[in-house]
Amino acid sequence: MAAAYVVVAPRALVPEVSGFGEVAPARVWTAVAQVAGRVAYVHDELIRGGFVGAGETLIEIAKDDYELAVVRADADIRSAEARAEEVRLSKATTEASLAIEARALDLAERDLARVARLSESGTVSSSVVEASERDVLAQRLKVQNYENTLALLPAQLEAAEQSVAVARAAKASAELDLSRTVVTAPFDGRVSRVDAEISQFVGVGSAMASIDGAAAAEIDVQMSPRLMAAFARLALRGASPQALSETLSARATLGAEGAEAVWPAEVARISDTVDPETRSLGVIVRVDDPYAAAPGERPPLIKGMFVKVTLSAPLIENATLLPRRTIRDGRVMIAGADDRLAFASATPVFAMGDVAVLAPGGLPEGARVITSEPSPAIEGLLLAPVPDAETEARLDAAAAGGAE
Repeated sequence: MAAAYVVVAPRALVPEVSGFGEVAPARVWTAVAQVAGRVAYVHDELIRGGFVGAGETLIEIAKDDYELAVVRADADIRSAEARAEEVRLSKATTEASLAIEARALDLAERDLARVARLSESGTVSSSVVEASERDVLAQRLKVQNYENTLALLPAQLEAAEQSVAVARAAKASAELDLSRTVVTAPFDGRVSRVDAEISQFVGVGSAMASIDGAAAAEIDVQMSPRLMAAFARLALRGASPQALSETLSARATLGAEGAEAVWPAEVARISDTVDPETRSLGVIVRVDDPYAAAPGERPPLIKGMFVKVTLSAPLIENATLLPRRTIRDGRVMIAGADDRLAFASATPVFAMGDVAVLAPGGLPEGARVITSEPSPAIEGLLLAPVPDAETEARLDAAAAGGAE
């Protein structure tokens, strides 16, 4: 009986796996009003689909109220500084007055002592002594008043200096609010939403526009966890799972075979969740400069496009490939040396389309695996083996560029 076959032979294989996902910008920024006021300026390109550059002024809110707040804050600072200076001068003058009154007290006490001695000798009357005592007490009161005033001045000076600090903080806040009247683009991007117009009043917290970053796009590619696990084992080959993004390469394609637009990509990370509906795993790939069109080759990679993403693992030098249909219940049919039908174990570890990758050390090199359907498939059946050139070519193509 005629039976088509392929010969088991080692092939250099680049394992690949494909999935689909939607293009999204890697960075999205929303301009939110931090101050309230009337919109006084809107950038000409602040329209849906428009491109804006990093640092360009997108929106300006009327500045009048905020400039007046800065002027008022300046006046408050000067007033507070004048009060602090007044307290410093008061301290200096009070210290000078205290020194004079303290000297006067010293003289009054000396005079009292002299009058007291004269009174003991009967030279002066007691009324003169009493008058001197009153002078001393009055002078002591003056000295005490100045000392009390000096004791209060440090607290008054600290309060005045705190008032200066508060006024300066108020000015800094007013200047910050003034700076917030100008909204600039944080990066190069494409406008995706606009909610602000000239003369429109915006309140604090109002969303005014959204910008999608133009530097990179991301695609959340949905993969079967089982398929991805088998692919990762081939790709890592004993390396840490954290090295998966560094090990793999990727490409995104759009269009029919033969007329595909292709963008080089890189694996950014593995998603943190499994899709609750499809139970698929997300692999997030990044495409740099997605809006850089190549005339005749590819258009810009625009948000919302549904594209195919292919992940490629490092080259495997000696891989055994077979058509998936030839493996049934872990066995394949082979044509033995005597051209009779026999069965052999075959354990697939990964599948790329209709091609299976076998575990190392399975079928011996040179074995002839039957690709047709001999009937009846009875062990020992005499065969007329015929090479299956078409299937051999498909296996070579899969090894060279992956199966789709």
